[in-house]
Amino acid sequence: MPIFEGSIDIDVPIEAVFAFHLDTRNVPSVTPPTQQVTEIEGTFPLVLGAEVQMMIRQDPIPTAQPWKIRVTALEEPTLIVDELFDNPNFLHFIHTHRFAPTATGGTTLTDHIDWEMPNSMAGRMATPIAKGILEKVFTARQERTKALLEAEHAASA
Repeated sequence: MPIFEGSIDIDVPIEAVFAFHLDTRNVPSVTPPTQQVTEIEGTFPLVLGAEVQMMIRQDPIPTAQPWKIRVTALEEPTLIVDELFDNPNFLHFIHTHRFAPTATGGTTLTDHIDWEMPNSMAGRMATPIAKGILEKVFTARQERTKALLEAEHAASA
């Protein structure tokens, strides 16, 4: 099963970084241009058991695909786990967001994604492509999250 894991230090207190992630409506502001989030419906801020539906278009696919996630673990301010459900493109997709305080008062954000595509010829052929896309998208999301939150924090200080 493929796994992606990446971390980034953000010079913003853990409570603010955690709160930002509790509102999935923030996803478009950190999504790279190769991916568009066209709709987001759900309950915000997220709570344990909350479900969110997003429509996401990933280049080069011309149409948006539905992504339905359910929050399966939530521990303030250190952990959010969401799982994709009802999606034919993945057998499973579990996204763990970990938040840890840094010695300087900031936050280390770690995204851990455990995922698997269907065990079919198409799924096996698409897995290396999906792996590359996933790594690029989540690395960009982390960088954009850092830039956005640090700019907002500096402006409010």
